[in-house]
Amino acid sequence: MTLRPSGRAASYAFLAGYLLHTVIAFLVWQTWGDMGRGIVLSWIDFPIALAYVHLDDTPFLTASLLAGGLQWAVIAALLTLFLGRTVRRGA
Repeated sequence: MTLRPSGRAASYAFLAGYLLHTVIAFLVWQTWGDMGRGIVLSWIDFPIALAYVHLDDTPFLTASLLAGGLQWAVIAALLTLFLGRTVRRGA
């Protein structure tokens, strides 16, 4: 089964959103201190971070990578679909 161009673009955006979040989360985790990195990741992943903000260290990073990455991947895919529909209507 082949995807329509809009579905293919959304799937690429989904993957790109997830990978971009993963890279940013790892950079924040490695460069910020123990106190600041949790706060920064909580703001990056808000509001889904409210579900796992009580965790510490590795479980917090894992939850951020999974839940926060999924959140940003869905946002990227939905924005891609929205932009595609907006551009097609104007043409």
